[in-house]
Amino acid sequence: MGLEEKRMKQHLETEVIPTVSTEMGGCYGGEVSVDVDWETFTAKDSIQEIEHQVLGRVAEAVRELCSDDLAREAMQESFKTVYIKNLENTDDRKLEFADGKLTLQTTWTDFGSIFTPGDIRGKIEEGL
Repeated sequence: MGLEEKRMKQHLETEVIPTVSTEMGGCYGGEVSVDVDWETFTAKDSIQEIEHQVLGRVAEAVRELCSDDLAREAMQESFKTVYIKNLENTDDRKLEFADGKLTLQTTWTDFGSIFTPGDIRGKIEEGL
């Protein structure tokens, strides 16, 4: 990881992730941590997708899901962590919500394999 990538990572860790985490938690009155597997995000093209293609889509799914008290209560009890991993190829692509942890792993630069907010919302709903 070069200097530019390190700066991008620092910006994400100090500004973007805390803001999005607070925004998501505010939707349901809880707290959510975001865990990025940084060892898998080594290139600029994959790192730059974290803010919008990953976190933006998860935040949108959470906002849409938390439209009523029942959903907000379920989220408060169950939604604790977002885990993000970048893959070399889509063979091990995974979207899973279990034990309070939303796992998103795919090739984030392959726009055909990126999860939609609807995919994410549906997976969370299944696990609530």
